[in-house]
Amino acid sequence: MVSDFCSQILDILRRNSGKMLESVLLDNLKNRGINATQREVRRALLKLEVMGYIRVTSLDEERKIIELVNSKESSA
Repeated sequence: MVSDFCSQILDILRRNSGKMLESVLLDNLKNRGINATQREVRRALLKLEVMGYIRVTSLDEERKIIELVNSKESSA
């Protein structure tokens, strides 16, 4: 079972072609009225990655790209 916060993240990714930078995700969450810290977002991303919903790739020390994994994209 995915938490409401994780569901919001998945919804944002789906609405943005399934791929975005972590910083853009944070901005989208703030636009929805969700004031989450970077630590909270990264914890949720780790949970979603372990569950197989997303893949997180580091571009450099600060920038991360988040992608939906097709196999579970439609079942969330």
